Amino acid sequence: MMREAGMMRRVWMMRRTCGQSVCPGDDAECGATLIEAALFTVIALGIVIGGIVFFEQASNSARANDLVRTMAGLQSQVRALFQTQSNYGTAALTSVLISANAVPASMLDDSNSDGTYDAIVNAFGGAVVVTGAGRQFTINLTKVPVDVCTRALPFDEGGNGLIGNGIASVSDGTDTDTDGLTSAEAAAFCSKNATGGEVALTWTFDR
Repeated sequence: MMREAGMMRRVWMMRRTCGQSVCPGDDAECGATLIEAALFTVIALGIVIGGIVFFEQASNSARANDLVRTMAGLQSQVRALFQTQSNYGTAALTSVLISANAVPASMLDDSNSDGTYDAIVNAFGGAVVVTGAGRQFTINLTKVPVDVCTRALPFDEGGNGLIGNGIASVSDGTDTDTDGLTSAEAAAFCSKNATGGEVALTWTFDR
């Protein structure tokens, strides 16, 4: 920002100098100076805008990676906790995961402000709810940005995706897909029923 301000000041001074005819008898030179200054300003703005775009893309990629790590970690922990049992039951598994220290500290939340962690939150401030569904289990995330959803959602017909394997289906609360999503299909799926640029997603996983 300081460099931008300095450049703009120099351009203003050049214009002022030319306006006071400090280039006696050589208006062409003053005109050339102004053109050079304008060109320099355009180039500088282009660099700044390019930096902003690059930063946003890097940020989106980092957030998508965070979602992938979250989902992969939770799946692994649920399967490990229930590997000796025939099914996952039908109750919420959030408290089980917290009691087993199977959730990263950064994702724990004390929703009742009673000094005890009782909920899981994602990096976007939304809730994370894990529930048993017989021989399957579900993970629900809210407040997932559409761009992050688009990057993380694709999976193939075999249930393999960036977030892990054993994906039986994914739902946004209105539509459900069970046979895989390409990147283009994921983009449409994530934005179709989004609200305010965010979407709630529920994945169902097989054992």
